[in-house]
Amino acid sequence: MQSGLKLPAQVCTSSVETVPHRKTRNKQYDTMQGPILPVLGSVPILPHTFSILFRLSGPRTWVFPSFSFILGYAVGGGGQLSQIAIGIAVASLVTAATNIVNAYADRKEDATNQPQRLFWLGQIGSRQITASLIVLYSSAVALAIYLGPLFTLVLGFGILNSIFYSLPPLRFKAKPLASLASFSGALGLPFLGGLGVRGSLDLLNPMLWLLTWFMFTYGTIKNLPDYFGDMKAGIRTSATIFKNVKKAVLFSSTLLSTPFILLVAFVSLGLLGPIYIADLALIPLFAFIITEMLKAKDTTGLEKAHTFGFFYAISFLLFTFLLTSPTIQSLVMVLVAYLWTLTVAKLSVHSRVESRDWEKQRKRP
Repeated sequence: MQSGLKLPAQVCTSSVETVPHRKTRNKQYDTMQGPILPVLGSVPILPHTFSILFRLSGPRTWVFPSFSFILGYAVGGGGQLSQIAIGIAVASLVTAATNIVNAYADRKEDATNQPQRLFWLGQIGSRQITASLIVLYSSAVALAIYLGPLFTLVLGFGILNSIFYSLPPLRFKAKPLASLASFSGALGLPFLGGLGVRGSLDLLNPMLWLLTWFMFTYGTIKNLPDYFGDMKAGIRTSATIFKNVKKAVLFSSTLLSTPFILLVAFVSLGLLGPIYIADLALIPLFAFIITEMLKAKDTTGLEKAHTFGFFYAISFLLFTFLLTSPTIQSLVMVLVAYLWTLTVAKLSVHSRVESRDWEKQRKRP
């Protein structure tokens, strides 16, 4: 490793691992080496590397920070499309880097949870991954300068949160409460950055706290599909602190309902406008998600429920944005966000795999 970015010990040592991939589950791969041949099949290495990095960057998750920034920018009174575009770019770059760092740091867990992601990492190699992270973070900082010092300051905290969510010595995700607090920054910090563009960092803004708490509770859902792999790897999460997955699901379901209570409280106290009561229209969708979670009997079922939960979460954010800025322009932006998310899902270019066929293979005699 020649970069200054310090990676965990377990990812800095080359080792040969058996990857239970559907087509290559009996082959061994040196997970720290890139492809040996100049091409993989008929695909050149460079496009192949970019396609893998795109998957690992979690493109569907870019919607969260992007629209949280736009919402904060709108609440602050902003309206310049150029600033919105730059803010979206910065949010997406940092989120992409965060997801790559997270995937790289979680190789131990992914041997069970997402072995296909482990295979992708092995095809790139540590140097290319580190170089990609440097490019992503540097590009975000360069663009942030155009949005002013307050935005850049918030971005600095965001980058630190992005790195140390997964990497030592802090590795927030290794501690259940710290993990959720760090994860909530995916909405809280971009919103604050949006306010910062307009020259204000209002830490008492009720919308800031509503979004931050919403993301805090949503963080419990994403841990559910990885329950068994995390338990096997000895990883403590908001799910594995419970002795069985059913209790973890009940805890997550209960916690996920509390943003509605907070929303009603803010509106009742006059901290948010009455129009935001319309967010309660999402309760039927919320109830459906909870039902799916409770019905899930295996990891694949929990992953499917998590996918539904993801669409519920972005719907809460996008609908709240529309209530804040009910314009044709806002509606078009929301439709584009849904189109992007559905396209990513349809093309299966996200790093999480919903259909975990390797688990079926593992159960065969």
